[in-house]
Amino acid sequence: MLSDTYPTVSSLKESDIFINCKHDGFEQVELLYKAAKLNKRIINIGSAASDWTKGYKDNFRYGIEKHTLRKVNDQLFWQGINTTILNFGYFDTERSAHVDKPKLPLEYVAEVIDWVIYQPYRVKELTICPSM
Repeated sequence: MLSDTYPTVSSLKESDIFINCKHDGFEQVELLYKAAKLNKRIINIGSAASDWTKGYKDNFRYGIEKHTLRKVNDQLFWQGINTTILNFGYFDTERSAHVDKPKLPLEYVAEVIDWVIYQPYRVKELTICPSM
């Protein structure tokens, strides 16, 4: 489980690396700005849905929220903040059990996060989706 590898803390100030993964409207964007002010290393869990901003999908609002997170990540990255956004396809979780598309195992997601964290250079963005 991801929480075993990356334990939850009760405040941003307690974290060395902030994994910004709780989607709640635009709250991820607010948390990104807060973490940047504290000069934290930030990994944003975005979504391939951030490309769905033309309204062709049912979850258009979700795509806009993730697109906004992606753009703020881009803005802060070029201001020198050590922030990365990982745009994944569907995860293999209870929340996406109803989706009839290939899904990424959570262990793989943790491996990608580890890979980004241990890079000697900053990584701005990756998009990873399972094969169709």
